[in-house]
Amino acid sequence: MKADPMTETSPNAPQTARKNKILLLLLLASFVIPFVAGDLAYRLGWYKGGQTNHGQLIDPPVAFADLKATDSSATPLDAGLVGKEWWLVYVLPADCDQACRNRLFQMRQVRVALGKESDRVRQVLIQTGTPSAETEALIAAEFSGFVRIHAEATVLDEALQRSGPKASAAGRLYVMDPMGWLMLSYEPEPDEAASVVKAEDIFNDLKKLLKASRIG
Repeated sequence: MKADPMTETSPNAPQTARKNKILLLLLLASFVIPFVAGDLAYRLGWYKGGQTNHGQLIDPPVAFADLKATDSSATPLDAGLVGKEWWLVYVLPADCDQACRNRLFQMRQVRVALGKESDRVRQVLIQTGTPSAETEALIAAEFSGFVRIHAEATVLDEALQRSGPKASAAGRLYVMDPMGWLMLSYEPEPDEAASVVKAEDIFNDLKKLLKASRIG
């Protein structure tokens, strides 16, 4: 009796089936693995979501009103700095050491480097106490154009804790948008040469923010 060619099993059939199964598994893996790897990277913090800023993102941002700042006459400034400008915000220590001086020069030079956009940015110094005579002399001679306000150290520490501990004495620089939200912060840099590099990072971040912003 002649075998039915439709039902006859080829000697290579098991090997062919095995190859087909492997190809199917490889095809399935090509779709699944990227999703698994992406989920793992997200959970472990390897992926930064396309983040390109150099400063530390404060998430969620801190409202300026939470700093409970006042002017020199102790008048509350809940909305005193909110308006059209972006702000570079720095908590001024009583004794301005080298890291403090580097920071002040950064704040000044970043604004100058913005050129025609410089009118959109201003600098503010927050005092938590009375600056030393040397610090006062430095500010008067080099940085008299900076706005100066007052706030309690304990209030600053609580309000800015998402940017790090003891914010009132940490020497960090903050970027605040025209709506009064502090959104980025930068570590201090005691080394003068390194502070110049960091100033460029601050400049680049601020330039991107100004370009993307419809306000300020």
